[in-house]
Amino acid sequence: MPEGMFVGTSLILRRVASPSHSPASLLYGVRAPRGERGRKVLEVTGIGGALESSDTSPGAGAVREALEETRCQVALLKCRETLVVHSASRLRRIELSGEERPAAVVFRHHDTPTRQPWSDQHRGRACIAVFAGELLGPPQPAMELPALIWLRPQQVVQIACRDMGLQDVLDQGARLVEGAASAMPRDAAVRLVDSQEALVLALGQNALTFYCGIFGDITA
Repeated sequence: MPEGMFVGTSLILRRVASPSHSPASLLYGVRAPRGERGRKVLEVTGIGGALESSDTSPGAGAVREALEETRCQVALLKCRETLVVHSASRLRRIELSGEERPAAVVFRHHDTPTRQPWSDQHRGRACIAVFAGELLGPPQPAMELPALIWLRPQQVVQIACRDMGLQDVLDQGARLVEGAASAMPRDAAVRLVDSQEALVLALGQNALTFYCGIFGDITA
């Protein structure tokens, strides 16, 4: 991890399709509604946050953040390849060794205009380790994330590329986790932000293949 740069983690948390949970879905956090040009916007973000001095590794930080934000333990999964994203035109795949093998490492700018994660208008640079993981129990909203939402991989890609109405997303199969779901305005726009927004935009037409691959491209 680079020095002198914000370093954090994000999680692609999967739930494999089963008779009780179908189709396969990914869990994301939903921030409190905010106003934007006369409408409400819900920012959807991967579970995660900044590494802390007590974290022994990026993976340990990801596990801690998951417990804080979902009240649930997670198991990190080892990916065969790690996608390193420096910008929309600079991507490469590498094979890591060792216990921690994130799905991606995303370099992006912080606090940029919508869908411009490498804009010159920013307040700093960030390096985010994006891990694939599985929940080991039922998640619950906690801390700064008032709601959690299950999204299909195609919905993750859609809301990274354009705003969608929350009700439309729910009608297409997304599901809010019980807890604070009633507080989410159904007429609000939903938008993917942060490192996973950058990841989708960098991958372009390959983004859906990447997210669907989280359900199968695992070494153990």
